[in-house]
Amino acid sequence: MNEHVPYEEAKGRQPDFIVEYEIDLAETLKEAKPTQGMRVDFLYEGDDPQVEGVHMIWPEILDKDGKVFRDATPGNIPKKGYANMWVVNDDRRQYHHERIKVGTKGQWWRGGRVAYVSVVQVNQE
Repeated sequence: MNEHVPYEEAKGRQPDFIVEYEIDLAETLKEAKPTQGMRVDFLYEGDDPQVEGVHMIWPEILDKDGKVFRDATPGNIPKKGYANMWVVNDDRRQYHHERIKVGTKGQWWRGGRVAYVSVVQVNQE
């Protein structure tokens, strides 16, 4: 098993928000194997990736008990569940904290949709 090290250990802080997700790969990504530690981006619902762009906000999959899923074997994450979300660029955290609210919808994006997501919790520092 490839083991994922929780981002909280590396960053020394809590995640920015938590989403409920459902993997729904775009046709061009049907052969992809979503995994813990994947470097997908975040696209707000209604935004055009060519206009507003996508954002470096990485997911960290949680298990059924709300703990970080440590198995990073490709294709080994649940199709539905919850994930911590980490704004990668510290300079962009304020922007996202102003935009993200409980109920905000979006997608995980990697040249196409990986999953639909909905924000269920926002963590304020």
